[in-house]
Amino acid sequence: MNLPLYFISDSHMGLVLDDSEVKRREKLFSVFNKIKQSGGTLIIGGDFFDFWFEFSKRTPAIYKSVLDELSKLKNSGIDVHYVAGNHDYWDFGYFESTFAKSFYKNDLFINNFDSKILITHGDGLLKSDVGYRALKKVIRNKIFIFFFKLFGEKIGYKIGKKVSHTSQGYNHFDNNLEEIKHDINLFAEQQWKEGIDVVLVGHYHQKEIIKKGSKRLIFMGDWLKHYSITKFDGQDWSQFSWNEL
Repeated sequence: MNLPLYFISDSHMGLVLDDSEVKRREKLFSVFNKIKQSGGTLIIGGDFFDFWFEFSKRTPAIYKSVLDELSKLKNSGIDVHYVAGNHDYWDFGYFESTFAKSFYKNDLFINNFDSKILITHGDGLLKSDVGYRALKKVIRNKIFIFFFKLFGEKIGYKIGKKVSHTSQGYNHFDNNLEEIKHDINLFAEQQWKEGIDVVLVGHYHQKEIIKKGSKRLIFMGDWLKHYSITKFDGQDWSQFSWNEL
């Protein structure tokens, strides 16, 4: 992977193109332009789209501008690595055929540098996520996917629009911050024991770099509140807002 590495997570590009969505996309595209100028690699930590299910090789027209900008990144020489989230797991080859160097159904491990890096979306890591972990197995199951495809694009994306409307309430993670920090720290400590140096986590819409000696736990933020980018230049880790990069 080419340096610097740029990380974004939980941008939740929506299926409803209102004024707020237009402004969010403009901010994101401005960051893409800066990445094209600097060179490097873009790593998406999941939930880039608020809803994605590949019914066919056709894609929702409302995503066209976003997909075009991702393709421009690829065409400019930027490799895009995409880690699946809980809103955009159901890609079946479209991403890699258009803009992504690689699409990861699970976690991404990077060993190219002196530090061993783990990028995980992070959903289901809390101790209280027992019910969600069971649901996750169901909705990622081949049988569920087969039957959901039978709904077809029209009904499927109606469901997606409902999800898109409700996802804007992700501030509820702020009310659960103590549990999140405690449980994710435990997860990171276990990864550190197993030889990982840097753990990057999405999903929880928190933005922070936590240092423990030479180890790092990084919450990648989101694009609903923080508009955040995490950067690794080969030596140092830093985080920026969209207009600070």
